[in-house]
Parts: sequence; C-alpha cells; structure tokens
Amino acid sequence: MNVEAFCYLGLLRFPEQLEASLALLPDGDREQASNLLASVKELPHAELLQRWSKLRNEEAQALHQHVVERTGIPVEALPPSLREWLVAWLTDQDD
Repeated sequence: MNVEAFCYLGLLRFPEQLEASLALLPDGDREQASNLLASVKELPHAELLQRWSKLRNEEAQALHQHVVERTGIPVEALPPSLREWLVAWLTDQDD
C-alpha cells in the first residue's frame, strides 16, 4: 500500500475522516501514515494537489517502464484503447 497516496487522497477528498481511517491500516503503515500526516496536514490545498499529481505521474512512469521491460514495447506505441488494459494485465500477472 502506498501510504503517501492514502494521506494525500484522504486530505484532498475526506479530510474530516482521515484520522479515523488510519485505524484501518496495519500497524507499520499506520505509524508511517501518522508521521506523514503530521508533516503534511497543514499544507495548502494547491500543494497537496501538486504532490498527489507528482506521485501519480511517478507511479504511471514506473508502470510504463514495467511494460517496456516485460514486452519490449513502449506503452505509447500501443493503441490508446490497449494501454490501460496491458498495464493492468501485466500488473495482475506479477501478483
């Protein structure tokens, strides 16, 4: 689980419920999320959006790189209708 994503999305979408939601996390993730939350909860909304966007871009790049490593085909070379499907399929194959 990506604790950063959990915290950023929680602060952006459900800030009033985020602290209570931490109880749902496993102990190690809960501690990490609590520490991260303490350092980012006072950030302006625009900064949270920027960090969330950066995190999503980094994850997308990592997934695209995984596709290239597994298939030798850059994701951008695929028809748009197949890109998301192939990334999801390869991710499922690794689980």
